[in-house]
Amino acid sequence: MDKIRISDLCSRLDPRYLEDMDVENETDLKPSGQRIEDLVFQKLNVETNAAGMAGKRRPMRKKTWKILLIAAVFCLFAASVFALAGGFDYFRSIFGDTAKHVEQDIQSPGITAADSDRQMTLESMLTDGYKINLIVSLKALSGEAKANTFDHEPIDLFDTKLTSNSSAEHEAALSYTCSELEEFSTENRHFYHLQLDSLENCTGWDLKLSLAQEMGGLSLDAKVESTTAARQLDIGQDIDGNLTVESIQISPLGALLIGSEKEAAGGLPAPSVDIIFLDGSHEELISSMSFDSSDDGTVLGGGSAVISDDPTSGPLVVTTYGMRNPDGKVVLAAEFGRIIRLDQVKSISVDGVEYSVK
Repeated sequence: MDKIRISDLCSRLDPRYLEDMDVENETDLKPSGQRIEDLVFQKLNVETNAAGMAGKRRPMRKKTWKILLIAAVFCLFAASVFALAGGFDYFRSIFGDTAKHVEQDIQSPGITAADSDRQMTLESMLTDGYKINLIVSLKALSGEAKANTFDHEPIDLFDTKLTSNSSAEHEAALSYTCSELEEFSTENRHFYHLQLDSLENCTGWDLKLSLAQEMGGLSLDAKVESTTAARQLDIGQDIDGNLTVESIQISPLGALLIGSEKEAAGGLPAPSVDIIFLDGSHEELISSMSFDSSDDGTVLGGGSAVISDDPTSGPLVVTTYGMRNPDGKVVLAAEFGRIIRLDQVKSISVDGVEYSVK
């Protein structure tokens, strides 16, 4: 089947059906008139040379010039938008338009490791020190590697390790999830969202990201550099005579409660904690439903999750998790499904008592 060019079809239309149009630039790019003109002349040269080689040179019409001008503008913007797909675009696909709230905090390390079969790149990172979001691309450099890589479930592709920068022997206990960002993936290169959750502040820690051993164990190293704003509230409130809520940290990505117990027994304690916004709306951070109170363990607690195709349209908190240690300390965390603006937060309520977020 012969290919029919849109520009050829348009150039043959009756002029009555043609009109000038403005091309709306929906990107942040501002190409000069000269840049667009250069693209048009490049296109004209290609058209003219191709026609000359085929012995079918024909005069250029005014309408065709306009069509080529529009095509050049569209090509410029479309190619540039594709090339600019990066940190913000990746996280917007996860958190929706709320990613705009932390656009300036998104890092693009671009750290790459490769062998003869695969290339792995740490494209972007967004973290508050406790919740670490990574965008990782994996490129197959051979047909065999492609077959043996992309058939794996995303959760089985990577191994992660976070080590304290002050003690190489101290490794963070992590909750880990991984999913593919299919809208950015191509035939030979796939993109993944890795989320690491720690109950310790891992800012400055060493991150080791590796492919599973069956794929050669290719690895790269990076630093966890937290730039996302966070606020800490000193609370000091007693709950039911046993739990003292010492402090609460809140960031655009989630919240963390630190407390202490007089007696550690049964399931994790779950005080009622809400976030209150300036517009008067409330969102639940932690409640009696956050953890399984029937758990008899005294070291680790349970958790809960909200399952939704679009977590940004549901509750603010999509996952809760926590830990109790032998020293009587309790750490409870809430992970957000959308990114909030801290300047829109009025207060945090703990069992009905409000604490201002300044």
